[in-house]
Amino acid sequence: MDAERKEIINVLIVDDHTLFAEGTLALLSGDERIQVLGITKSGQECINFITQTPPDVILLDIFLPDTYGTDLVEKIKEVSPNTKILMLTGQNPHGFINRSIRVGAHGFMIKDCSARDMIDGIIDVHHGGLFFSPIPGVLMDDEDGESHVQREKESKVDEDSILTPKENMIMHLISQGLHNKDIAMIMGKRTRLIDFQVGNIFLKLGVDTRLEAIVKWAEIEK
Repeated sequence: MDAERKEIINVLIVDDHTLFAEGTLALLSGDERIQVLGITKSGQECINFITQTPPDVILLDIFLPDTYGTDLVEKIKEVSPNTKILMLTGQNPHGFINRSIRVGAHGFMIKDCSARDMIDGIIDVHHGGLFFSPIPGVLMDDEDGESHVQREKESKVDEDSILTPKENMIMHLISQGLHNKDIAMIMGKRTRLIDFQVGNIFLKLGVDTRLEAIVKWAEIEK
């Protein structure tokens, strides 16, 4: 138990918004399991820092002065492959969640998430998990759980496509090991609606299991 209590997770904050970064540092400093190594304000500062002192977890803002956080993920992994990355944004995350997962981030949080969510996220990804704080209303659900904007986009999909853009996003999340309740939280939908959509994807792909779906979907994506 002593060894478990003494485990320290070293965190780097990468954000050019001084107030948020310093507030996050103060918040995390109150948890004895977490040690903030420092704050960097650009992609280049981040790379320079982790080259010298690799952190366990990076809190990485989507929008940096010299790059997008999503474009920085691969560079971080090249320099420090064992570092886990939690993406942060203070704006509407629509369009960035799927991209963040695709490039290898380990989670996604909006900046007004609770302190508990942020600490839980750091601990979860440090121990090998994925973490997504609740992101309500990302797809502007209407009463039947569908988005008018999304439906309009999907109606324009190439007729040769097997899956719609939304279904492809669900498959991206499934391929990352997420369960339906996690996917529902990320997409701002009810779990039972995701259950239905996953079942529909399986029918389209002609499969019975998630593993079979991932294999078949990967072949289609080539």
